[in-house]
Amino acid sequence: MKKIGLVSRVSERPKKRPPLLYVEDNDDNWHVTELRLGRSYDLVRAKTDREACKILAEPRNLYAILMDVELSGSRLNGIQLTQLIRGTLPDSGLPEYARKVPLLEVPVLFVTAYGNAYPRSDLLACGADDVLGKPVNFTQMNLALANLYINRVLVR
Repeated sequence: MKKIGLVSRVSERPKKRPPLLYVEDNDDNWHVTELRLGRSYDLVRAKTDREACKILAEPRNLYAILMDVELSGSRLNGIQLTQLIRGTLPDSGLPEYARKVPLLEVPVLFVTAYGNAYPRSDLLACGADDVLGKPVNFTQMNLALANLYINRVLVR
């Protein structure tokens, strides 16, 4: 009788990647980010404020949100979306689809090409955890994401 042994290797087990939402209207920026972070994170994209609100209204345990500041074709920009999830955006004038978004403590990293128009201190004051410029330096982004983990899990 022949014995058949089953070998389970740790490297063969599927690794659960942390979910990361990227609110980004530019297809090129999304594709580059997908290529650079797709192996480490389960990337989800929202191209507009409406798509972002739909994703944020669903119960999910996001690791972080990468938030573009200016979103073409949207009523709310990234700053307003961040204020919305932090509970600091006034309800008056909110689109109906934004009213279903709960308050969230998920870390937010602004990713913007408009660093001169939006001072870092202002972006942090509206509820962001960090600010990164475009074009994105992915070494810097990975470091920022690792720091979020340290601050969220190890420090608290």
